[in-house]
Amino acid sequence: MPLIRNLLQSGLARGRQERGRRGMPRLTGRSTAAGVAVTPERALQVAAVFSSVRLLAETGSMLPVGVFQRSGSIRIPSMEHPLAPLFTYQANPHLAAGEFWAQVLGWMLVRGNAAVYVERSGGGVPVGLWPIAWTSVEPRRVKTSGELVYKITLDEDEWAPIREADGLVRSENLLHFRAFGLGGAEGLSPIGMARQSVGTGWAATSYIGAFFARDASPGGIVSVPGNLNDAQWERLTRQWNELHEGFDNSHRLAVMEAGAKWEKTTLSPADAQFLEVYKLTRSEIAGIYGVPPHMIGDVERSTSWGSGIEQQSLGYVIYSLLPWLTRLERTAGRLLGDADVYLKFNPDALLRGDITQRFSAYAQARQWGWMSVNEIRAKEDEAPIEGGDDYLQPLNMVPAGSPAPAEQRALPGRQTRAEETVESPAAEDMPSWIKRHYEAISSFFAEQGEQVLAALGVRPDTPAEDLVNLVADNETLTELLLQLARGLAAEVGTSTAATLGGTFVVEETVPALAASAASTAANVNDTTVRELADTIRVADSPAEVQQSVQRMFDGMTRARAQVLAQARVSTVTSFASHEGAKHAGARTKTWRVWDSNPRKTHQRADGQTVDIRGEFEIGSRRGRWPHDHRLGVDEIAGCTCRLQFNL
Repeated sequence: MPLIRNLLQSGLARGRQERGRRGMPRLTGRSTAAGVAVTPERALQVAAVFSSVRLLAETGSMLPVGVFQRSGSIRIPSMEHPLAPLFTYQANPHLAAGEFWAQVLGWMLVRGNAAVYVERSGGGVPVGLWPIAWTSVEPRRVKTSGELVYKITLDEDEWAPIREADGLVRSENLLHFRAFGLGGAEGLSPIGMARQSVGTGWAATSYIGAFFARDASPGGIVSVPGNLNDAQWERLTRQWNELHEGFDNSHRLAVMEAGAKWEKTTLSPADAQFLEVYKLTRSEIAGIYGVPPHMIGDVERSTSWGSGIEQQSLGYVIYSLLPWLTRLERTAGRLLGDADVYLKFNPDALLRGDITQRFSAYAQARQWGWMSVNEIRAKEDEAPIEGGDDYLQPLNMVPAGSPAPAEQRALPGRQTRAEETVESPAAEDMPSWIKRHYEAISSFFAEQGEQVLAALGVRPDTPAEDLVNLVADNETLTELLLQLARGLAAEVGTSTAATLGGTFVVEETVPALAASAASTAANVNDTTVRELADTIRVADSPAEVQQSVQRMFDGMTRARAQVLAQARVSTVTSFASHEGAKHAGARTKTWRVWDSNPRKTHQRADGQTVDIRGEFEIGSRRGRWPHDHRLGVDEIAGCTCRLQFNL
């Protein structure tokens, strides 16, 4: 009876095992239906796999990372924590933190697991983090306690300060980063789970390469009358292959003899379909790693990740990168030893919009009182300013049912207005602002000139478009112009609104000021590049190039800076007075001519009154105020017209 029972039990166990294997294939195999043995190393030679792994590992490792502490509902940076330098600056004496995270992510993406040995001081405090190749790690369970330990056997090219006897490391001294899994000690390898698609991609790549290597175009069949003996067949075959086989010999002239005939053939349906299979595997592999296909170069099909780079980047961060970052944060957080202290990657660096979008978001955050000036400046890597830690509180935002704030209760339904009309100031009325603009713009041109001359000194034949970093210079000049415009707009807008008995909120105008500053900066720097190209082209020698470029920038720091300062003050003044009047409740505006000899188009517009949000008809153009860019350069240059705002 015991024998029969044992046989029955073994049969049931074998049946359960067979059913389990039929339900899910073994994940440790390497064979594929394409006949290719897939290993992680071979898989990385498939372009789509390498692109996906590199994309996730590099974007993840470039993000800022910090240590924070929870205190109730407050989150406080805790960069003084003893482990913060290991996670944010230097993981160990030989490895920077950024490279450390790249290695960890790389192992997770390829093997599904990553191991980091924790080096501790004599007092038990972690002093180093050492990535270990997962191929050198073997997880084991202690049968009596179920404790997970790791057997580490380092390869010859690996080193880590492992102190444990026989390389048996307890789990508190080894950070085990796991990819998605279905239980067990190890995470599932994305390549192991998708080895069929990876194998197909490898086979397709190899097939296409071999196809071009043995391509004997013009493709077709050589037929001869009668039978050929072995020597004739060998001679004809060798002659044909030497002349036509290989990609470099494709489409050469074919000379036939002895009555031989050539019958042209086309690419077989199987070969044509294989090219489609190769394209399909790129999308499948991108799906395995959850990355949008267009980010690994597969742009043949339309993307459903949203329109615009910002939306696509947002989708990538949320659905592709964040799951991996969350796994890193939770596993590494075990070392911090406190549930209220945690590690956090900041993906905002990947979501930064252009300068106009950023400043618009900052304006809203500042206006509604949840960010201070210094917090905004910190996000732009700017030093704090005095008084920049104060928060604004909108007067009309109070809890439901609460009485109005004291400031509002002190104001009657309509404030007593000092004037029923007010005129916009002219740029000449503010010489101090023209001087500030001139000095700042002149300094920018001087620094830009020094950089250009230094680059020419290293390489005199550098093209003009390479001498000026348009991206960096546009951002620098935009920020400079915006800071000046913001101060000027606050002064002019507040004065105009106060004259009409109202108030002006400069934060509401920041998006428009930012857009104007960005447009001006782009136009200025584009003009600089064109003038620089013309200056270099007419010079006869490197020495003359240096002298001509020096004279060009000397002129820019004086005359051009003065003209630009005057134009910017005129533009911002007109805009700010218009917005100040609008905030104060002005209903209409009137165009007024101040020049004794005005343009005919401006003379005809004198006295024209429109709604405060309307546009004036100036010649064939329409604009909201003098110096509005919509009027065009011909109507703006030298204009001294003003606006009269009416309640």
